[in-house]
Amino acid sequence: MKRFPWRFAVYLIVGLYLFCDLRACHGPLSRLLDDGGLAGKPVDGPNAYAAIVYGTPITRLELEEAIRDHLWARGEKWGALSASAQKQTRWLVAERLINDRMIRAFRIMNGLDAKTPITAVEAEEDMLKRQFTDPANFAPRLQNQQMTAALLSKNIQDSLDDQAWIEEKISKRMAEITDETARQWFSENKESVAVPERWQASHLYLTRHEKDKPDRLTEIQSIHDRIVAGEITFDDACSRFSDDARSKIRSGDLGWFSAERMPEDFITSIRALPIGEVSAPIATKLGWHLVKVIGHEPARDITFEEVREEVLAHLKNERRALAVQRLTAELRARSMKPTQFIFQKAEVIDASLPAPEVPAGMQPKE
Repeated sequence: MKRFPWRFAVYLIVGLYLFCDLRACHGPLSRLLDDGGLAGKPVDGPNAYAAIVYGTPITRLELEEAIRDHLWARGEKWGALSASAQKQTRWLVAERLINDRMIRAFRIMNGLDAKTPITAVEAEEDMLKRQFTDPANFAPRLQNQQMTAALLSKNIQDSLDDQAWIEEKISKRMAEITDETARQWFSENKESVAVPERWQASHLYLTRHEKDKPDRLTEIQSIHDRIVAGEITFDDACSRFSDDARSKIRSGDLGWFSAERMPEDFITSIRALPIGEVSAPIATKLGWHLVKVIGHEPARDITFEEVREEVLAHLKNERRALAVQRLTAELRARSMKPTQFIFQKAEVIDASLPAPEVPAGMQPKE
C-alpha cells in the first residue's frame, strides 16, 4: 500500500494559499507587500524601522551606528558633508546593511558547512576592546548602542558565519585564480611591475616658506660647513635642524624611493651625486637640501617568481570583490522575484537623524 504524499499535499496547500492571497483575494500578505511592510511600525526615535529584510528590521539606531563607523573609517565628519552627500551616505550605508541582512537570511536558510569556532568570536571581541584607549569606556559604549555583551557576541558570531558562508559560495570562482592565471597576467603587465630606478638617501631640509627666516641659503651653508669641518655629524644635523618632521626622527632617512615619489627637481639634483658623500646645498621649489645618497639601483625587469605572491593576492582581491558583487546581485534578484521579500521605506531612511559624534572618551584608538 502506497503512503499518502503528505509533503506534496502541504506544498499544494501553501501554493494555493499564496496564489489566493497574492493574486485573487488581496489578502494580508498582499497588503503587507503593498504598504512596504512598515505599516504600523515605529516611525520616530531610534527604534524606527529604516528597512525590513526577510522579516528582520533594521532600526534607525543601527543605521546611525553604521554611518558613524563609515565616517570614522574614512576620517570624515558628518557636519562637513553637504546635504546631498549626507543623503547619499545614508542610502549607501542602508544598502550595505540590507545586503548584509539578506546574506544572513540566505545563510540561515541554506545552512553553513562549518560554523565559526568560539575562539574566533572571542578574538574579535578582544580586538574591539583593545581599540578603546580606556577599557572602562567599552561597556558604556555598548549600553549607548542598546547592546549587551551577549548580543555583541551573537552579532560577531553571525558576522563571521556570514563571511564563512560567502567564502563557501564564491569558492569555485576563487579557485579559478591559479599560477597559470597569475603568469598570464604577469606576461601582459610586465611593464607595470618592472622595478624602476631607485635611490636610498637621507636629507636635511630647510623650507623656503619660513617668514621669520628669509635667508635659508646662508643657514644651510653654515650647517654644511660644520658637517664638513667635523663639528657635527650629518645624522645629528638632520635630527637637530631639518624641517622634515617625518625623516628627522630617523636622522633624515628617506628610505628607498623612485622618481615617481619625489619632486622632479630633487631627483634631477641627486642623479649625479656620489654614494656616501654629503652634497653641497641643493635648491628645489620646496626649499634647500643637504643630501647623502646611501644606495642606488638601476631600473630592471622583474621575474614572475619575485612577485608571484603579490600578483596572486592582487588577482584574488579583484576576483573576490567581483564574486561578492555578483553573489549579492543574484541574491537580490532572487529576493525580488516572484515575491518581494526586501522592504525599504525611503522617508524613514532620508529622515534618519544625523550621525552624532562618538561621546568624548569613547573614541577608538587611531
